[in-house]
Amino acid sequence: MAAPYEVVITSEASGQLWNSCVWDMSSGTSLATFKGGSSNPRALCMLGNEYLLGALTNKPLIHVWTLGRREQMQLRMVCSGPVSAMDVSPDGAYCVAAVGEKIHIWQVATGNLLTVLTRHYQTVTCIKFTDDGGHFVTSSEDCLLLVWHLASILSNCHDLSRQPEPIHSWSSHSLPVTDIHVGHGGGRARVASVSLDHTCKLYDLSSGQLLCNFIFNISLTAVTMDAAEYRLFVGGTNGVIYQINLFEKPAKTEQHFHSSSSSKDSAPVFQGHSKQVTCLAVSFDDTVLVSGSNDCTVKLWDISSRQCIRTITHKGAITNVLVVPTPHSILNPDARPTFLIQQFKRNLYTPMETVADETGIQRETVDIRIKKRKMEEVKPHNENRHAELLGEMSKFAGYRPRPQ
Repeated sequence: MAAPYEVVITSEASGQLWNSCVWDMSSGTSLATFKGGSSNPRALCMLGNEYLLGALTNKPLIHVWTLGRREQMQLRMVCSGPVSAMDVSPDGAYCVAAVGEKIHIWQVATGNLLTVLTRHYQTVTCIKFTDDGGHFVTSSEDCLLLVWHLASILSNCHDLSRQPEPIHSWSSHSLPVTDIHVGHGGGRARVASVSLDHTCKLYDLSSGQLLCNFIFNISLTAVTMDAAEYRLFVGGTNGVIYQINLFEKPAKTEQHFHSSSSSKDSAPVFQGHSKQVTCLAVSFDDTVLVSGSNDCTVKLWDISSRQCIRTITHKGAITNVLVVPTPHSILNPDARPTFLIQQFKRNLYTPMETVADETGIQRETVDIRIKKRKMEEVKPHNENRHAELLGEMSKFAGYRPRPQ
């Protein structure tokens, strides 16, 4: 049988059998499991297609698994508090994690904590990078969405007198934001967000403008788009997934949808979950929609017919669903990672200065503050004892007393 070209990674809240599991989308079989607690929602991500990172629920820990060593935990990162949201840049260079309302940025290669952003006022709920890694978007229970430019943050991260500011601050939601999705296009991507205020909003990342506002009669908890960004999928607290056709005419900047399928304003729906939808993802060929729910099931839907083609039952509520290209180490358990990651540090990184010494060699230095202390008065030496010491030292070859 040919190897699958994409797999689904899921995590559930109970943690009885495993923390995360890799599934074959075509057959529904389990390919690998990773044990150790349970991961928080929006806090499970891939690193360089070789590592899996998961932030534990109610514990200040981030577990790191090597995909080739399925039963052995690679690292256990200790943070300053429980991580509520996390994401890794597409190139695997930086990890951004939220502890409460504070956003920490680590350099993966060194483990250095580069900066801590404190612009949100309540717990951060979701962090998403753009596909080029140049920007990332954060959402919070304070109803705000903030867009950050990564290069600007890193260039000023060592200047403690200047706090980095987001390039956009969106405050259109009136209740906590539950999920966000960043489309393709780098700095010109579209950003979709859903909230408990019954709305789904679509923004333009480059201009910061609100493009569309979709209003439902239920609270929304999950959102995603297909690769072509033609269809928008929204999950609600009633277990129903709604499909919004973005290019359907007539185009409107504000649309109202009803959860009742008999209403003329109802959107195409995927019905099958009995409890709240927690996470959504779409396959790379835009044919399969993957959904997770509090009813302990992951469902795979055929998008064209909106029929459920497979149900994968778990032991607890589903917290994360990822659709990723099949990692090479999953198919080859003996494969070794091509790079190593360092333990994440808890203290801010202090940069070193490079200076040239008297020989012209460049050396790294770090500023150290030395406190001045009053020196005690030196008592005069005993003259007889001083003469004895000179006599002892004169026995050694080559010693010459210093002239007075």
